[in-house]
Amino acid sequence: MEKYTYVLLSLAFIIVNLITLSNLRPWIDEVMMLDTSYNAAFHGAWCTTAWYRVTGQYPFSTYPPLYQMLAAGWMWLFGSSLTVMRSMNLMITFALGGACLRLMRQQGLHPATWATALFTVLLWGSSEMAWMYRNGRPDMLCALLSVVTIQTICNYLSAKFSSTKISVIIASALLLCSGIQAATYMLALWLFFFIVTKRRREALRLLLLLLAGCMVGLLLVSLFMSAHGRLAAFASSIIQYSTTLSGFVLAMLPLAGKAFDIDVTPYTLKLFELSTTSSLSERLSSIIEFRSFLILSATALAAYMAYFKESRQKVLSDNGFLLLLVALYVPVAMNLAGRFATYYRWMAYLPLVMAIMRVATRSRIWCAVFCMEAAVLAVFGVKSMLPNEQWNYDNIRSFVERQHFKSSDVVICPFSVFYEIKPVCDTCYFAGIFPKEFIDHVDYVIEAHDGDSFNQRISDYVVELKADTTLVVNIIDHCEHPSLTLYQVTAKHESFY
Repeated sequence: MEKYTYVLLSLAFIIVNLITLSNLRPWIDEVMMLDTSYNAAFHGAWCTTAWYRVTGQYPFSTYPPLYQMLAAGWMWLFGSSLTVMRSMNLMITFALGGACLRLMRQQGLHPATWATALFTVLLWGSSEMAWMYRNGRPDMLCALLSVVTIQTICNYLSAKFSSTKISVIIASALLLCSGIQAATYMLALWLFFFIVTKRRREALRLLLLLLAGCMVGLLLVSLFMSAHGRLAAFASSIIQYSTTLSGFVLAMLPLAGKAFDIDVTPYTLKLFELSTTSSLSERLSSIIEFRSFLILSATALAAYMAYFKESRQKVLSDNGFLLLLVALYVPVAMNLAGRFATYYRWMAYLPLVMAIMRVATRSRIWCAVFCMEAAVLAVFGVKSMLPNEQWNYDNIRSFVERQHFKSSDVVICPFSVFYEIKPVCDTCYFAGIFPKEFIDHVDYVIEAHDGDSFNQRISDYVVELKADTTLVVNIIDHCEHPSLTLYQVTAKHESFY
């Protein structure tokens, strides 16, 4: 019955999502990830025109490629429309929920029907979680592989067979191939386990297996990048996305420059350009925006204190309370590691949900409280999926369809038109991130007027084209909600008399 409860409730959320997926505007990270997948699926080339230049080379996706490979296969099988592509993450999230339920049963917790319903609503319902699984980033794959890795770790700790050791290595290797941040997260969880456990020797042996798996994964990704001539770019991208690593490298670069007599100024300037200036406290304070996490964690803390009020010492050894501490520890640990972006919040949310499940199955009163909170959060979650009066995806579709684009046309466009323009024109430059130095010829430009800093780069490029006396730039169409302008760019033919 519990399985049917999860499946049926999940199906209801999936249907609501499928109906409303187009209400979420395609954005920079989504397009950066999926442009390579599209080109691989339909053009047979692992390349992109929606990435930035790294180490002076032509743009190339330096993200670990597992998610993009899966997305390419999904596109090849089912198509490349917005709904089809985003539905892949819905399927991954469905598998994630099943993996979480299996992990709970593996740890001796067998949720009844009502508890399974609570878990399902918490997984799908909050607006923050919905935003993560509704767009085309690889975060849900990272979450799924994290849970699978934890399952293999539990198997290893309970039975140290050769097969369980190999499973930990394989799972952690795949985890790194899904994202460097996911491997960092797993190592942060290991550190927490090492601090609270009395089985230190086993923890150290586990660390060796995790590191071995991460090294295998890193080797596979490095070989892939090296085969495409982007190994240095890959290494550089790892550094620039970690505030901690960036700070360390910025401190070491001048010393390396003196030691090897090389000019490190270009590398220093690039890191300064990409590094964030926010302090650790400012980055930690961003968790305040994660409202569902704050509400649920405060309630969970109250529930555990009330449940263990007769013996406060027992709470410190309770697995559920430790999961709550993990949820509170993760934002700090990841920020210390260098990055805890909005789309990493699943790292703290999933342990919190697990902690809630453990206390909710013990107390009917607290279960009722969590059910009410989950219902309220789900209402706001579904509300976040509803249409925005400034955004109508049908207008985007109609705008692209009524143009006379040829497959050979070269178009500069914003991220918002990605799903509609890619099947029409073979060459689409997303100049909000793609360097204009690599753009030689343009037939059309689609300009977005929403004030976005990335779209402003396209507007600046239009100004440059208009200033070029050898070109004629004409407005040929408009779109409202969102506001778009289509320019045609042609060469000016001079007459000689």
